[in-house]
Amino acid sequence: MRKSMKGKLLATVLALSLLPVGSLAYAADSGTMTVVASTGTGASTAPGGILDESLAKISKDEAVERFRKLFPELKDAEVTSIDLGNPNQYPPSNEMVWTIQWNVTVENGSYGFDSRIDAITGDIINYYNSLPREEAYYPAKVSRSEAEKIAKAFILVASPSMKSTDKLQLKPVESDYPQALFGPVQYSFSYQAQVNGIPTTSNQIQVVVDGNGNIINYYGFSTGKDYPSPDTNLTAEQAADKMKKELKLQLAYVPGADYYVNQTNTSAYRLGYVAVGGIGLIDAKSGKFLDDQGQAIDSFPATGYSSISSSAAAFKPHTGGELTKEEAIAVVTSVVGKDAFEGTQQASSSTDRDGRKTWSIYNGSPFGGIQTHATVDAKTGQLIDYSTFSYPTGDSSAADETVGKPSITEAQAKVKAQDLVTSLYPNASGSLKLVERSGTGSYSPDTAFIYSFQQFYKDKPIQPAAVQINLDGQGNLTNYYNMTLPEDKLGKLDSLTAKITEEQALKLYRDSIHAELQYTTVGGSYVDGKLQEQQVKLVYMPKLTNDNNWGFLVNAVTGKLEQQYIFPGTTVQKGEIPADAKKHWASKSLQVMFDYGIIKPEADGLIHPDQTVNNGDWVNMLLDGFTGGQSYTTPQKQRFADIPVDSPYASAVEYLVQRGFLKASPTQKLNPEQALTRGDLAVWLTKLLKYDKLSEFMSGDADVTKLKDVALIKNKGAVTVAMKLGLLTAENGKFNPNAPVTKAQISIVLLRLATLQDKVDAPIMNSNYY
Repeated sequence: MRKSMKGKLLATVLALSLLPVGSLAYAADSGTMTVVASTGTGASTAPGGILDESLAKISKDEAVERFRKLFPELKDAEVTSIDLGNPNQYPPSNEMVWTIQWNVTVENGSYGFDSRIDAITGDIINYYNSLPREEAYYPAKVSRSEAEKIAKAFILVASPSMKSTDKLQLKPVESDYPQALFGPVQYSFSYQAQVNGIPTTSNQIQVVVDGNGNIINYYGFSTGKDYPSPDTNLTAEQAADKMKKELKLQLAYVPGADYYVNQTNTSAYRLGYVAVGGIGLIDAKSGKFLDDQGQAIDSFPATGYSSISSSAAAFKPHTGGELTKEEAIAVVTSVVGKDAFEGTQQASSSTDRDGRKTWSIYNGSPFGGIQTHATVDAKTGQLIDYSTFSYPTGDSSAADETVGKPSITEAQAKVKAQDLVTSLYPNASGSLKLVERSGTGSYSPDTAFIYSFQQFYKDKPIQPAAVQINLDGQGNLTNYYNMTLPEDKLGKLDSLTAKITEEQALKLYRDSIHAELQYTTVGGSYVDGKLQEQQVKLVYMPKLTNDNNWGFLVNAVTGKLEQQYIFPGTTVQKGEIPADAKKHWASKSLQVMFDYGIIKPEADGLIHPDQTVNNGDWVNMLLDGFTGGQSYTTPQKQRFADIPVDSPYASAVEYLVQRGFLKASPTQKLNPEQALTRGDLAVWLTKLLKYDKLSEFMSGDADVTKLKDVALIKNKGAVTVAMKLGLLTAENGKFNPNAPVTKAQISIVLLRLATLQDKVDAPIMNSNYY
């Protein structure tokens, strides 16, 4: 799970880093990107920024005891270390927070994790329980409404600085815990706190309660910061008018909801008018816009693009066979130099999500110092990504002083970046344009210059497709990220044609803008090698709906206002089940399948419960049942003769193959358009329950041999298992193995299977992080 979370965070950071300046300032403070909030008080640190333990109001022992009391599973846990501050965070910050490292022994294994608590208020900052536990499956002992009561009651105990849960506003949950029918039941709640009656954007409390009513994850915050007074010098209406006046839109290709599932699926892209200026935070005191470092500016300059200008030799792909390990390393050293990549080098080959064979090269010690990593396309020799990172070894203020001023000018760095992208990216001058923007804020003191090269198609930018290049003060490459789309996938964008004008889009966007007064934390990144102090400011936050303040676009085809970035995990309010299912005899089961997103409305908005389910529908239903509709599986190669990698069933097939529920056979057919029969369904059910071998010994069971149509049953053992477990039943002495299965019938079977899950030896899905 942790790997998946890191991958999503990295993708989010990269996506945000490529936004226009105004949108970056706005998006970075949406609550999702806040890494840590400083206490904002100097009284807790000694001269030089060193934390003073004598100023802690909660002692080490009290901090440990508080965790043991709140989380009984820590009763016998060993504390391996406890530090004031956060040794695991970068960039560092002087927080009056105890970080406790735990070690818990369970049977023959041990589990290590850390947790944090505010040393001033005693508020729990974070607790993540990675320990083995008894999972709760459908139907859970605790409902979502009951779990929410548990969560709110726990907040009052875990965060004593919160006087009442009346200060919490329930927000749409952006959860790393997709609720899957066949996965462990976990409810995730996200609350926004208030100070002086004003929401605090950067401070959220997140609680995860399992289906048994246990708190398994807790992310809190501390109110011990310097909050400005609630007084303002302009109204929300004035702030909204300022945003409307400054608003600028641009027509661009924008990914759909499946971007994180399949980034190269251009058929799911939208054509929309996106904000490239005017939408951002406004200081409620000064009335000025704030940039991404919280500095006052008069207005956000609209995003500009310029053609790449370079005299460097254009990239030439490798010809012949695949690169060897040594050749892949040589690709990297030719770019960054041997000195930057010397030492112990480790390389491994693999296939990435796009089906490319790659070399992953790592250099450096895992215990600190300088580490580098690169990925090279094994066929073309193209550098896909490169990063170097220097772990801090001491006081952050001293580290800032050693960075010094850049030895090259911004103009020289701009030339270097354009030369690099020309030599590293195929047809860079024809496919990319340099994003013109001022200012560089990063999470590393080594980064002095950041340049983004936006991918274009027929004079329109593709978001967030871009190449990003980071340079240090000497012009050395520190990071290279390639998030562009393959050229052979771009043709599908031709089907998108704008039906509304920019003027119409501007009016719709402006009419939707309003402003909300909020507290937010700004700063915390490096500018010119110096760590910017974090501070809380009173701002007006742009909002376009009552429930969401994330980026929006005007769909140029439909003319509707839509979310620009749709991140996986966001809870979707499914609303009322369509009428044709509500009145159906299988309405209860259909409702459950509808709630879990397994059965969806057709184009006409109806379910059509009596419609036959084909084999392709079935594998897609299983994928949604296992993953909650949030699978990150990308087809690596064609698994069946009639399931090409761009098939609507390919992701589901790949998922089922990887988990052993399907055996790939490229020369055979899966027949996705063929109706799923009761006999085939019985075989599937035995596979899902891992009883397929057991079923071989049950083909002669009397429950099946006495059936009137036993001669028609191909797999008698599978039918025996399905009948004995109550998943499928006979009618009038017949099983009807060749009868097709309808949506209503499949909903009944899936509900029975889900209910059975905690009664079998091995759950169908013992983890929902895939």
